[in-house]
Amino acid sequence: MRITGMAGMLMALLAASISAGLPAAEAAMSEQTSRDTNTHHEFRPPVSGRQWEARAKDLRMQILVSAGLWPMPPRTPLRPIVTGRIDEADYTVENVAIETMPGYYLCGSVYRPKGMKGPFPAVANPHGHQQVGRLHIAPDEPIAAPPPAAPAPGRGNLVAIGVNLARQGYVVFAYDMIGYNDTSQTPDHRQFANNPECWQWGISAMGLQLWNSIRAVDYLCSLPEVDPARIGATGGSGGGSQTFLLTAVDDRIGAAVPVNMVSSYMQGGCLCENAPGLRIGTDNAEIAACAAPRPLSLVSATGDWTSHVPEEEGPAIGKVYELLGAAEKAEWPQFNYGHNYNIESRETMYAWFGRWLKGDTNREHFREKPFVLDPERLRVWTESHPRPVHALTEPGIIAAIKERRTKAMADAAPKDAAALAQYREAMTPALAVCLGIARNELPAVRAAGRKAGKPARAVLVFAEDAAAQAREAREAREAREAREAREARELRDLLIARGVEAVEVVLPPLDDDPSRAWSEFYTCYNQTALGKATAVAVRQIRAASARSGESPAIVGIGRGGLPALLAASLTAPETRVAVDWGRFDPSNDRDYLERLWAPCIRGMEGPETAIRILAGSDLWLMNTGGWSLAGAGRLFEACGGSLKQSAEQASVEQIAGWLTRARPFQ
Repeated sequence: MRITGMAGMLMALLAASISAGLPAAEAAMSEQTSRDTNTHHEFRPPVSGRQWEARAKDLRMQILVSAGLWPMPPRTPLRPIVTGRIDEADYTVENVAIETMPGYYLCGSVYRPKGMKGPFPAVANPHGHQQVGRLHIAPDEPIAAPPPAAPAPGRGNLVAIGVNLARQGYVVFAYDMIGYNDTSQTPDHRQFANNPECWQWGISAMGLQLWNSIRAVDYLCSLPEVDPARIGATGGSGGGSQTFLLTAVDDRIGAAVPVNMVSSYMQGGCLCENAPGLRIGTDNAEIAACAAPRPLSLVSATGDWTSHVPEEEGPAIGKVYELLGAAEKAEWPQFNYGHNYNIESRETMYAWFGRWLKGDTNREHFREKPFVLDPERLRVWTESHPRPVHALTEPGIIAAIKERRTKAMADAAPKDAAALAQYREAMTPALAVCLGIARNELPAVRAAGRKAGKPARAVLVFAEDAAAQAREAREAREAREAREAREARELRDLLIARGVEAVEVVLPPLDDDPSRAWSEFYTCYNQTALGKATAVAVRQIRAASARSGESPAIVGIGRGGLPALLAASLTAPETRVAVDWGRFDPSNDRDYLERLWAPCIRGMEGPETAIRILAGSDLWLMNTGGWSLAGAGRLFEACGGSLKQSAEQASVEQIAGWLTRARPFQ
């Protein structure tokens, strides 16, 4: 059958998108080739400060969604426990544990000035992957030039950071990464939440550590001797990752010094640095630039992956500072060492904080002085001060985070039209992050002003690419997918015969293997099959909307149903939508893993969130098998939409009739 008008235009657009790929202007997240942690990814700054501010806002959301912190969890009481105190001539140290969530303790050392009058600036100090973490003391003698080809952590005296900053008039909280020293309620640092089920909830080592860092700043700000307007953050290697991630999402960090980490050539080799969806379309240099216009010292070394900073990453980040009129607030010094946090780096950090947190530009005031301190005295849990008996183990921590996520999503759910507008603003781009779809792939202006009961004039019918799957499928599955493809074509032809401009859109295969999430942190950098299929649907809906000035009706057949639902919520929240629910069970983790696999989508309640976003539409959920979203009908009624749920799948004739009648549910 010959297809003309809008249908012909849409078919042409579909063919173009398949042959040419996504336009460069829309490729921020949906990149065409697979990446991993060692893929060179150049940060190219925008051309204006306004563009950067919009981009930085999106990056902050991407980080928080990836970390399972969107919406932000409640700040429960910290209930600090002090188990010991060291009193020296010019500084003190307390061994402290804070409860970053009920039953989970972050432990560390709080260094304070002695003989000085506050309020004092403060510094959050996460450590890297040294064997003993914040207790690490190693000699600082220079590494012979040229530095070794295979850098390894170990150089640097981390205890010296707390001691010398305290002597210079700071309060410092040097805290453990998860699985280190006293913060050992999780297993080995590189094993926490090490499975796809956790990643689909947005539970990860990086997410838990970022939450701990945010709560560490909460604790510093709660201390009466601390000036909350003067907070810095610094760490080396993995602690550098925590530093720039914390700085990106927490505006309370007034100055930052991430040491020997920010690079366009290696993004981080640990679970604590690679959360699901974190770097789709972005990289550490761009994330570090989110510090702007706050002071940032980007310390690098000639002997590790930061060797290119002086000519590549530093100037790119510096360009962002120039756009914001703050060029003097960024620097990128480099030292001729291997991977380290040596004395030169530490004294650079002292001077940077001295300049921006104390107003003192004399570097001689910030030279390091020797000290003697047995790091074993910094242990928090001891025989006389054991960890509280109610402390959670790993299964309890994961269960508590899931419960926290579920409650946060329930609390955010809208109840009326006013709340729906706010919900869409917060959840639409967050849902897109789960699918690896950039904000600039979403419509700039949402469809609005739809007249109730208006029949469809144009329809997009989405179905999975059955032929691609059938080559590897069993006979029964082959038959099912062939049937779904046939039904999509029949519906298209029937609608065209009734005068509706209809197009069948074939989505990429949805089969995916969640286990590859752990193959070089694949889903930290790349879209899943679900994300790719939904992105195709989003582009086709956008093209149809641009052509006619209004959103097309949307139908999802078979396994194309859930991607069509997600795409509709991202692009056309006020239209007519009919999708095969496929008897999907949103309360079942296994259903997500097998049929709706994407980073964080379980924690974001993907299809249920999509339904709420669509509350202003006419929505028909078919083949639900009796499942229904509590309160959804009332929400649709309050927002001027209509919702129908059918336990069984409707026929092609029934769907066509629903699309073309004036009152959809008469």
